[in-house]
Amino acid sequence: MPLKVLTGQLINVYLGSNKIGDIDLNLNPFYLFVGSIEFSINILSDELEINGRVNQSILGTTSFKKIDFKIDALNSFIKGKPMPQALSSLNGRIEYFKFNNNGCISASGTATGEVIDVLGIFRRNLSILADIECVEADLMINFYSQKEGALEGEIIISPDYRYVLEARSKSLTSKIKEITKLNINQTPTIRSSGSIIDLLESL
Repeated sequence: MPLKVLTGQLINVYLGSNKIGDIDLNLNPFYLFVGSIEFSINILSDELEINGRVNQSILGTTSFKKIDFKIDALNSFIKGKPMPQALSSLNGRIEYFKFNNNGCISASGTATGEVIDVLGIFRRNLSILADIECVEADLMINFYSQKEGALEGEIIISPDYRYVLEARSKSLTSKIKEITKLNINQTPTIRSSGSIIDLLESL
């Protein structure tokens, strides 16, 4: 007798105070015989679309496979009023991302996004490209603008869910030189760090 795929749904899922939406789950029972649980997931809301596969092994390894995602109009809210974020859209695909309690094991994926020039530094919105990789136990997200030198940097996420973000911009350096009349020979680095959980909840 063929094995049947088991289906279910989670209604009104939230990340912190942000509504994720409904999540459709399909359990493939075949993976139970090889020591793991694997779900196909589908998330659909007004601003978020994600589908792919998630696997959890009895050895404690979690894997995301062929995850396609689309995020639009990222907003934060102050006193109930939407405030536009610098990142307005993000689209991409995670081919695979495998990790356990010790950290990142393997990762591959790419994404594109749009950064809104809220400060008037770049004179236009920027198209951003990104990719992911494991660097020892950390997950590294490399990002860079299609316009060379406008914006580039890295986000490093450690196994304890802390992140360090570093960004560099030749356009910002030129703007500082123009305003201050200083002779700056190196491109300054903007650095931020904190909890990745808090960062996701603030989006």
